[in-house]
Amino acid sequence: MQSGLIIWVEGIIGAGKTTLAKLLAKSMGLQPMFEPVDSNPYLSKFYEDPKRWAFPMQMHLMHERYSMQKEVAYAASRGHGAVLDRGMPGDRVFCKLHMLAGNIHELEWQTYQRAYEVMACSLVPPSILIFLDVEPGVALERVRERARGAEVGVDLKYLTDLRKGYLDLMAEIESGEHVWSRGMEVKRLPWNMDHQPIAPLTLSLKKRYRM
Repeated sequence: MQSGLIIWVEGIIGAGKTTLAKLLAKSMGLQPMFEPVDSNPYLSKFYEDPKRWAFPMQMHLMHERYSMQKEVAYAASRGHGAVLDRGMPGDRVFCKLHMLAGNIHELEWQTYQRAYEVMACSLVPPSILIFLDVEPGVALERVRERARGAEVGVDLKYLTDLRKGYLDLMAEIESGEHVWSRGMEVKRLPWNMDHQPIAPLTLSLKKRYRM
């Protein structure tokens, strides 16, 4: 049986990941897997007190992502494809940012890193990673327009630092720095414009992966 197509959609807050994941899943007949925002018990607490809640929130998210990726990998082995709204490496970008900002202690970062490395050993990479590259100012406007209560603490500096972290991650993946990412295809898409047509993207993906 042919392995199913796995797509990760990555990008900063407000990049448009969820919207694109939904459209790709519908147009390509793939299962959508979304970031568990509503069921995250730490998110609102984190924005109220980042230094207290950043570490437990990141550990929670890592376990949630790992569980999702194991589920998707099993489905793919049986020929069923999926689109994920962010993977474990994307979450690590957030965690590292919190460590650099002083929200996570160095010892907590080492604990996170150890757990991440153990889980990453069995990480099944996606067939393709789509990175939505959005200017922080554009992303901030989108965050304000959707007005999620838990995102009131998001500002331009945070999004700027987050984008830099993501660009570093893309460079690491493309250079083969991570064992699990070697051979992974990365597609960077400029995504500053709203409501961009996805037909050219889906057509190229279907041709590339013979769907």
